[in-house]
Amino acid sequence: MGLLAFASIWLLLLILTRNTPPLDNVEQWVWSEGWALGYYKHPPLPTWLASAVHAVAGRSPVWISIMGAACVVGALWLCARLLTEVRGRAFAHLAVLAALCITYATQRIDFYNHNTVMMPLMAGIACLMWRVAVTPRLGTWLGIGVLMGLGLLTKYQFALIGACVALWWLRIGGWRQRVHILGALLATLAAALVFLPHAWWLVKSDWAPLHYASQSSLGAHLPVGERPAHVLLWMLDWLGNRLLPAWLLLAAAWLVLRRSTNGPARADGLLARDLLLLLGWLPPVLMALLGLFTGMRLQFKWSTAFWMWTIPAVMVVVPAFACSRSVLPWRRPLILGAFALLQASLLLWQVKSIEPCLPGHVCPWAQRSYDDAARAADAFSRARLGGPVQVLSGPYGVTGVIAQRLRHLSHEAPVVLIDGELAKSPWLDAQTLAASRVVEVWPGCKLPAGAERIMPGWYVTLPEPDFVQSPAYFESETWQIASAHGGGKYVECP
Repeated sequence: MGLLAFASIWLLLLILTRNTPPLDNVEQWVWSEGWALGYYKHPPLPTWLASAVHAVAGRSPVWISIMGAACVVGALWLCARLLTEVRGRAFAHLAVLAALCITYATQRIDFYNHNTVMMPLMAGIACLMWRVAVTPRLGTWLGIGVLMGLGLLTKYQFALIGACVALWWLRIGGWRQRVHILGALLATLAAALVFLPHAWWLVKSDWAPLHYASQSSLGAHLPVGERPAHVLLWMLDWLGNRLLPAWLLLAAAWLVLRRSTNGPARADGLLARDLLLLLGWLPPVLMALLGLFTGMRLQFKWSTAFWMWTIPAVMVVVPAFACSRSVLPWRRPLILGAFALLQASLLLWQVKSIEPCLPGHVCPWAQRSYDDAARAADAFSRARLGGPVQVLSGPYGVTGVIAQRLRHLSHEAPVVLIDGELAKSPWLDAQTLAASRVVEVWPGCKLPAGAERIMPGWYVTLPEPDFVQSPAYFESETWQIASAHGGGKYVECP
């Protein structure tokens, strides 16, 4: 109940203080228009879940935000259950309190994307890894395999969790017991079967998501001399930036608990310690090694699925936190005060972001209002095409928000043709597109003939007969800046 209350407060605050949902939420809202075995950037599970919710509750951006919060709450609840079992309630409560100070659980709790959906799936596998060690059963291995397959249907990065499971199998001496040998085979088969339909789609689509990845992170091929600094910066961001609020809370807790006279309620538990160390450190170490040896450009957001496990992985080697009979942390005034101070700081920072956008200043994505742009796009369609717009073509971010606003303002239901490409928009086909009223929304400081400005840096126009922009357009500097993140980048015109 405490987690639900915490999430509800933050979720309500974010909904009230943001004019525009997070860009990733808009992307999932756009993709959930149609069901497919895969999408041009990622596997399909997060979009399937969003489509199912929309089919039941209606297409509203609020549901996407609630789903993001549900991923965080579910992951933290599972994490707390595991930590309670292996280290006791005091350890678990302190770890969760520390996690609740991280922006993933506060100012980003409404983010819904492929990274956030991995969080509860990883937490579920972590619980089953411990269960299969203390009570070996084939059914538990089957559960691990199913969750692994679902994780790979969420993001290929989930293979790092597979490495954790494989090393855990070695740690518990899996080769010594028939149940673990058969269980590992069963888990592998289950994961493969769950992933098989998407694998078929990958081949059929000519490995589209991998081509997308090769144009960004995988294809960066950083020079050997630049890799150590890049990896070091990435690790410092994970440990020293994103997790900083947790370390501040744990520092206050250490001051309270360092002189505790309570002895541990049970043996130290090397197996439990090794599980937490494995979950907390293997994924970042593997990613760092990939950066060093392949030249991959590591994205800061890749820590999303794993951040909460780094906290207990550090706590488990600090003697002051190993005492499972300590008084629950929320009964310690200093710990509770540090938690309240951190939360108040984050709340004030979020409230401060409500400040209106000023003319001549770069307006943050969350504070931009697209109501006027939506009305202008619709008016353009009615004037030029004789009716409300049915398809908006362009970068998914801006076009997606305009489509959302039109649903809210005029109850029209336009769909998005991402970047003008049917291959990126499986909810549309050529026949439907040809019979629809299509308006293109593009970034640009100079208006093409027949175009109309809808907001600074963006205009609407009618599409060419073949719906294809010229190659020179996609190579222009304005396009590269504005569409780098689905059109979320701010366009400044002289």
